[in-house]
Amino acid sequence: MKLNKLNAVQTVRFGSALCAALLSTVCIVHSAFADDDDLVNSFGFEPTPPPVGSTTFFTTGPFGTAAVPGQLEGQVNPAGEGQGGVSPGQWLRTKGAGASQAIVQSGVFAPGGGNQAVKVDRAANSDQRWAVPVNALGYPDYPNPQNGQPSQPCICITWDMNVTKSAGNGITTFAPFFGVEAYDDDGNPVGLLGSLGVDSATGEVLYQAAGTGFLTPTGSTVAYGQWNKFQIKLDYSNHTYSTFLNNVMMGTIAFVDQTNIPGGLDQFSDADIATVAAAGNAASLALTGTAYYDNFLVREGVCIPEPSTVLLAVFGLMATQLRRRSRR
Repeated sequence: MKLNKLNAVQTVRFGSALCAALLSTVCIVHSAFADDDDLVNSFGFEPTPPPVGSTTFFTTGPFGTAAVPGQLEGQVNPAGEGQGGVSPGQWLRTKGAGASQAIVQSGVFAPGGGNQAVKVDRAANSDQRWAVPVNALGYPDYPNPQNGQPSQPCICITWDMNVTKSAGNGITTFAPFFGVEAYDDDGNPVGLLGSLGVDSATGEVLYQAAGTGFLTPTGSTVAYGQWNKFQIKLDYSNHTYSTFLNNVMMGTIAFVDQTNIPGGLDQFSDADIATVAAAGNAASLALTGTAYYDNFLVREGVCIPEPSTVLLAVFGLMATQLRRRSRR
């Protein structure tokens, strides 16, 4: 189990971004099976079932007791069927002394699902990620499922997010990106499968392009201060990921690092709540921002709910988009 890549106080998470050309296929829709698994289920970051979701969380470690109320790192995610009682189940944070933080709080939360959510504050020059690694569990169950079970090539990552407008102007400065990144950590270097999120200066919904890793607009935007549902659907049968906004598909693209990693990407290791600079210039790196995450779920098998498959299968890569954004 490769926990050296991601732990509560140390980790490096910079997936390189040199990979495959765009593909136009979409993730296959499968029927639900009894062995569909919840790999990571935050249960809305609520205090029940225990022990996830404490708003007065204290953690101990090599540096003593950290009195950071509600900090996400160190909290134990409830065991799901897909974890099978196997560790890990702990929320971990990327390496670095940056001031960005993720806090379980009860002031802002998604409607209809409890009264807590995670508030992510990005500090200046402080990219950060939080995840529950599941490297040891051998997902996806494809192409050789165990015990005669049906093959399960798809993993769905779903979350609700509410983004606060930041100070970037969308012309010379791009505000922090808030979203989720999916990784295959079973090789060296770490491989980025895909990502989806929002530029908090423009409200643009962004993904990372295959072959370059450029943060690229999907053509959709979201309003500030409102909750929206996001989903990344990983399809290991054709090494693509599809992106959805409010259950409507925006497009499908190749795994970002598919051709950069020897042998390609065929495992799932973690889905990271991420806040990173949306552009590489100094002014963009220094921008701060805030977003809220709720109802975070990583599931193998059929997505719940199964999104609409609007066929916008290939994202357009406009020269102006590629020129102004890049993932570092």
